[in-house]
Amino acid sequence: MNAIKTEALFMGFCVEIYKAEKKVSGQDAFNYLYRNGATDFIMKCYEGLHMTGHLHIIDSIDEYIKRHSEVGSIGENAT
Repeated sequence: MNAIKTEALFMGFCVEIYKAEKKVSGQDAFNYLYRNGATDFIMKCYEGLHMTGHLHIIDSIDEYIKRHSEVGSIGENAT
């Protein structure tokens, strides 16, 4: 499998585990991650993140958003 396809599948995986943790739709989770720059973070940190567990991935995303974003929480304006 080529690197781009593997990374795209990983992005989908991250959105799925994030939506499940935050109890929102997949579209809302993706929009929130995109607006906060977390999709870029996920791709830039793919090598390290894909070798960790679900909870570490979610914690890493939340920490990135906390440090780099001015957008409200996922429950606020998630669409």
